[in-house]
Amino acid sequence: MKEILDFQKEEIVNIYDEISLWAAPFGRLLLEYIPMQKNAKILDLGFGTGFPIIELAQRFGDGSTIYGMDIWPAAVKRAQVKIKTLDIKNVELFEQSAEKIPLDNGSIDLICSNLGVNNFNNKGDILLECFRVLKDGGNLCISTNPIGTFEAFFLLFEEVLKELELEEAIGIFREYVSHRESKEKIVDDFDRMGFVLEKAIEDKTYMRFVDASAIFDHGLIRIGFLATWQKIIPESVHDKFFEILKSKIDAVIQETGAFKMNIPILYLQFRKED
Repeated sequence: MKEILDFQKEEIVNIYDEISLWAAPFGRLLLEYIPMQKNAKILDLGFGTGFPIIELAQRFGDGSTIYGMDIWPAAVKRAQVKIKTLDIKNVELFEQSAEKIPLDNGSIDLICSNLGVNNFNNKGDILLECFRVLKDGGNLCISTNPIGTFEAFFLLFEEVLKELELEEAIGIFREYVSHRESKEKIVDDFDRMGFVLEKAIEDKTYMRFVDASAIFDHGLIRIGFLATWQKIIPESVHDKFFEILKSKIDAVIQETGAFKMNIPILYLQFRKED
């Protein structure tokens, strides 16, 4: 198993664009359904190395202004290079948390977040700020991966935990899996903040593998998931656990030809009531 990739290290930004394949299916849905209007003021929360903010800037044109907020310094620099290369003039980036948005009350027509807002730890505070800066009648649009993400993989993960009788780890694992929320829970959270659901679109995609080790060696897994998975397992049985898990995955591959990591996709569009 290859080493974990720490996204906080500056060199990781050099390969992070590869992870856009993870964000792309969500971004596709968002870009297909977000309300379009001329001369809009738009806020993109959690733009990473530039997706989808650069695409938004180009699609909405120079008459619109696109603001972006992200807390990852290296990613912000990378996005700035892309913006300069593409000669984009209608973007302003803020390197800070969205808990405090440096924009006026009621100044934004559209807020969007691709795999952002609903995955933030401080979602409540951020939604309050979104409500403040959004115009009456304005829209907040998000894409996210709800509960059910990697379901087939997680079923095997828990199966191995049970076989090794790791009761404490089972509890930790179930808590980890349940942090992904259902569509209904997500909508309820936004509703309590004053947002009204206008549209909900559900889709799905897969990551397919023909070798179990390839799953754990994949860049996305090493950056976004592997560290958490490893922490769930007691160090004394760490190697044994992953050896058994890989054998179970390979058995599925032997039978079906590939292992499918299922990824549910959810687009939600809310409106701030007039």
